[in-house]
Amino acid sequence: MKGKTKAVVLGLFTLLCISFAGMELRQQQLQEQLDLYGEFFTLLDKNYVDTLNLPDLMKRSMRKTLGELDPYSNYFDIEETKDRGKAWAGIQYAGIGSTVKQSDSGVVIVEPTEGLPAMRYGLRAGDLVVEINNQNVQHLPLDSVIHRLKGVEGDSIRLTLKRPFKGIIHKAFKRENITYKAVPLYYMQADSTGYIIFSHFLSGSAKTLRNAVTELKARGMKKLILDMRGNSGGLVDECSSALSIFFSPNTLVCSLRLKDSTANYSYKTGEAPVDTVMPIKILTDRHTISSGEIFAGCMKDFKRATLIGDRTYGKGFVQGTRPFKGGQSLYVTVARYYTPGGYFIGAKGVDPDIEFLKADTVPPHLQAVINSGIITEYSIQYRNTKPDESSFNGDVEWGKFETFYLSKLATIKFPEENRLAELDVYPSTKHLKADIALRKKQLLVVYKKDIETELKKEILKRYYQFAQSGQLGFEQSVMFRFLKTLKTD
Repeated sequence: MKGKTKAVVLGLFTLLCISFAGMELRQQQLQEQLDLYGEFFTLLDKNYVDTLNLPDLMKRSMRKTLGELDPYSNYFDIEETKDRGKAWAGIQYAGIGSTVKQSDSGVVIVEPTEGLPAMRYGLRAGDLVVEINNQNVQHLPLDSVIHRLKGVEGDSIRLTLKRPFKGIIHKAFKRENITYKAVPLYYMQADSTGYIIFSHFLSGSAKTLRNAVTELKARGMKKLILDMRGNSGGLVDECSSALSIFFSPNTLVCSLRLKDSTANYSYKTGEAPVDTVMPIKILTDRHTISSGEIFAGCMKDFKRATLIGDRTYGKGFVQGTRPFKGGQSLYVTVARYYTPGGYFIGAKGVDPDIEFLKADTVPPHLQAVINSGIITEYSIQYRNTKPDESSFNGDVEWGKFETFYLSKLATIKFPEENRLAELDVYPSTKHLKADIALRKKQLLVVYKKDIETELKKEILKRYYQFAQSGQLGFEQSVMFRFLKTLKTD
């Protein structure tokens, strides 16, 4: 017996010695390579014909190295690291909360974002930015105006705007942190089906989703469509918390496998659920990625939801942030994750239960009408020629729009018109131009329903009725019509 014990102890001792020897060898190899790189960097700096920007060269060197490993790992300097901290919280910048664009007259407001200062203080699409904090910016380029619109959270900003059909107006308010909305739209359909767009898993996203589900259930929701097309992923903790809405506590979410197998661990739900039995359809596509795939994969593995659409992106790797002493950071792939059923998502993605690959593509000639800005321009005129306290009941004044449309035909550019200049040497080109002009007029008949829908959506936005506009857009989509053909929950 004593002999067996000695043999076991000797065996363990041998294994430890081998392990330590391996660690020492690895450390030696690492040091040799670091010495070699240091010598390379010194020789390069001493001999290269121009003076090197050493910090920039080091940054690019590290990024190139990481890029050779995978498309996800990266290196960030001090300022980039700070910005990333804000990004994980969903913060984009501090500003007014509206998209803007360059026009012939200057920079104009494109679309105030729901719930943010630009909307709350009454900025409208089409407003021309004349002054910012008493400085005229009308003739400055877009980048310069955007820079002045952004600033520090809580700082005051005073805007002088020229509103079409109204004249000069003044607005004053404070800049706020502009964040990505995790749930940009949710509403109840007539058949007690709730619809929620869920866009990411950044800080606070699970709570936002929980609140939306809770509210729709209180309003009588019996079934749920969770639209995760384009979900950009994010934090696995937020994903686990979001899954807690639909599963009992201690349900396996996913397993992470690391380089050191003793550090492998699993995520499990921990909060009280809102509903564990309600039928759910999850919409996915090729742009559903990362934590979005963990969520969809878990729901599929446990048959908690039916996945509809296209296969997800296929990012089965988890990255972790490792800080440098100086404030920089290494964002590096540290693990592979597996669904509760043991499925590795990397490169494959999560397959839908019901495949539907037909996208909501817009015919090119109808897209040309949308791109022309005619619909947006009319919606701005509609809003600004009505009393400020007026509302929109959904009735489009088609006759007035038709007249407006016909007066703007020259702004519509069909794809084939790009080649007309090359064809001017041919006599038949004039007939082609006439045919195109006639086709533009006929679009009012061919695509009347689609144009009416786009017009209603744009006018609703002018009245800040974003939910109604989003609902109209989804319920006119190809996906919505496909979902209506399905017989199962």
